[in-house]
Amino acid sequence: MTKNTVEESGAYDNYMDKAKRIEDNYSVGLDKFFDEPVQPVLYDQTKVKKKDDGAWKVLYVHFREQDDMAEFCKLINQMIPHNMKETWYPLHDPDMALFQDDEEKEVHIDTSLLSLRKKKAINKAATPGELKWKQYWHDMPEYIQENKESFRTVHIKFRKPEHYEEFSKRIGQELTEKTKAIWHPELEVTKNRLLRWVEDGERTLPKHPLYIVSKTRYDSMFTSRSLSRMQIPHYIVIEPQEEKQYEEALDNFGIRDYVTLIVAPFSNHGDGPGRARNYAWDHSMSIGATYHWVFDDNISDFYRLHQNQRIRFESGAGFRAMEDFVERFENVYIAGPQYRFFIAPDQRYPAFVANTRIYSTLLIRNDCRHRWRGRYNEDTDLCLRVLKDGDCTIQFNAFMQGKAATQSVGGGNTAEFYHAENAEKINEEGWNAEGTVNKSQMLVDMHPDVTRLVWRYNRWHHWVDYEPFKKNELKYVQGYVPKEGVNNYGMRLETNFQG
Repeated sequence: MTKNTVEESGAYDNYMDKAKRIEDNYSVGLDKFFDEPVQPVLYDQTKVKKKDDGAWKVLYVHFREQDDMAEFCKLINQMIPHNMKETWYPLHDPDMALFQDDEEKEVHIDTSLLSLRKKKAINKAATPGELKWKQYWHDMPEYIQENKESFRTVHIKFRKPEHYEEFSKRIGQELTEKTKAIWHPELEVTKNRLLRWVEDGERTLPKHPLYIVSKTRYDSMFTSRSLSRMQIPHYIVIEPQEEKQYEEALDNFGIRDYVTLIVAPFSNHGDGPGRARNYAWDHSMSIGATYHWVFDDNISDFYRLHQNQRIRFESGAGFRAMEDFVERFENVYIAGPQYRFFIAPDQRYPAFVANTRIYSTLLIRNDCRHRWRGRYNEDTDLCLRVLKDGDCTIQFNAFMQGKAATQSVGGGNTAEFYHAENAEKINEEGWNAEGTVNKSQMLVDMHPDVTRLVWRYNRWHHWVDYEPFKKNELKYVQGYVPKEGVNNYGMRLETNFQG
């Protein structure tokens, strides 16, 4: 079924005019947080500085028990006694060695020297920040997330990428430049394969309409397939030239029962996804909705974090819980789940973080005074304008999204912008190192008071300072009375899911 009954509420501003971006009212909007006005500072290039000791990279390696560490020491041919918190790999710089075969001499591993003399106790007392989020997390799903104690943790430092690659082969783990910490032996990533949060009987559905903005991804449709698997009805906003392909995809993937296609009154405009997101916003208001969800089209699954496990949920209960929580507050205009790959299951996190950016899956209050704008980074820009007004956003850690990395899925912005711009820079892995530079620079121009351009992971990124917005306080709606206790929204952990 296809719908197209709504007109665009206004012209879309792609903010490609640099002078207009710099003169924007929200470019320097933090004055109210400081005694003196904030002066704008533009960063044309800020590259990550190397460590003072010359380390190209530092990797944190955790061990569960003594035998695991002993095996690791044998693999890298180093003895790491209890009084060593860090070491180099290789131990000595090969470029400085007098004899190249010194590193190959087998080192004796004395296991009695591996244990720490005094085991540090894990501090399980609630921190001030934890107490703050806990005062709001009532009548919500149970949430327990603690730091998992390790036998030891060692910092391994590397001088060059080739040393890092050799180390990766020696320990038998696939590592990337983005890898910050690992367990040895490697954590079993498939242990939760058959675990799901499910509901018995009738499934809970979200209260507010869900929209996916999609272009040239009719051959993947990750987000729609995930929502359809959970039996959640939703809309997909597409462009008219691709209607036939999307209609066929609904049958190819067997998701027609849950999808309503909305054909937008525009195509190939080059303004980015914000224009279609505004159109979804217009549509939600036309059907009387007070909030709406808007999703990227490359999200494969949604998860609940609890008791140090990231487990998929298979109904709309997770979305309903987030909706109910957000509606308690009069000044929360944007909310959404954290990315799964930003959450390590063995570490402590609050159930939610207030006043930061919300990406890819957003619950938006329809009376928000701001709309989408800009060709790139429109989600960060929208959040920053809300925050600069003194209002709030909420990012959930208790619920997460399995989002594909930027440029890793064809179609969408990957084809239209990131690979099209500076296309000659696409590397052997299929990444365009300079494909995101325009995207990041636009945000720096729009919000120079809190953003800067940085070079990380072999490509350009933006960096945003959200610290000034931590003063934005959550405010309950008038008349709201907190209801204590736990509400799991009917979710039950299925240990042998066959769906």
